[in-house]
Amino acid sequence: MTDADVDGSHIRTLLLTFFYRHMPALVENNFIYIARPPLFKVTRKKVSQYIHTEKEMDEYLLTLGLSDLSIRRIGEDKPYGKEETATLMQCVSDVESFIGAIERKGIPFREFIGARREGMYPKYQVQIGEAAQFVFSEEELVHFKNENEAVQRRIHEETLSSIPEEEITEEMRQLAPKSLNFLELYDPTRLGELLLRLKEFGLDLDCYLIAEGGLFEVLEEGNDQKTVWHTLEELIDFIRLNGRKGVEVQRYKGLGEMNADQLWDTTMNPEVRTLVRVTLPDAIAADRMFSMLMGEHVEPRRIFIETHALSVKNLDI
Repeated sequence: MTDADVDGSHIRTLLLTFFYRHMPALVENNFIYIARPPLFKVTRKKVSQYIHTEKEMDEYLLTLGLSDLSIRRIGEDKPYGKEETATLMQCVSDVESFIGAIERKGIPFREFIGARREGMYPKYQVQIGEAAQFVFSEEELVHFKNENEAVQRRIHEETLSSIPEEEITEEMRQLAPKSLNFLELYDPTRLGELLLRLKEFGLDLDCYLIAEGGLFEVLEEGNDQKTVWHTLEELIDFIRLNGRKGVEVQRYKGLGEMNADQLWDTTMNPEVRTLVRVTLPDAIAADRMFSMLMGEHVEPRRIFIETHALSVKNLDI
């Protein structure tokens, strides 16, 4: 049992690695379980409940925020039904996740959609010297790779030609071209599915940030005043804010913040607790992660940090 936050996951990795290396029989026979303490406690109208993840928390706020709202697309006669509204909000939430993944790679979303060419979004970004360039297809990426090798070969030949022949060694003659530095921006299948879901509502990715007049009209129960929102970002932020009305949210940084009764009710009570069984692949993955981050070999750790540095949300300095 560890904290529900990032620090807890680090400790869990250490423990799983210990069991895998020194008590493998426990892992092989599925005798190890992970208790899942909650990350949040929410209280509304004197009723409390516990929530385990950020995603569950967001779903809770959206559901609550939509409970007293009706949403109508500008230009349509009737508002969306409850189920249709929930489907739309899930789609917008997935758009946010997609945008977050793009921006964690160092690419502003406006720049990404602004680079669209003939209805296609860039699939890769290649680094050529100090400049970065978007690439739209596998074929185009292969072209850049070939061009990169050709440039390196030419530079190599020019360098050799500037050295006296008698000073050139066989090792110097061998060309070891560096690979083209490129970044895959997204899973094409995921983007395709997302665009289709947006299209069902007559929307596209631009609608998240770029406003071209009013997009939605929102009416709150018991209030005749209608609010017009111009982008999907504005709409979903308003719904979350509406969901927070009258809700007290407590985020647990660690198990030490819970009293004994709370710990029993949420994590220890066999009748209601959530346990995750540890399998051999789980332990192997934890061992690999531990070896990479804490082992003697620097290169795998450097590659991991360079790859995931932009994805960091919480950093202790």
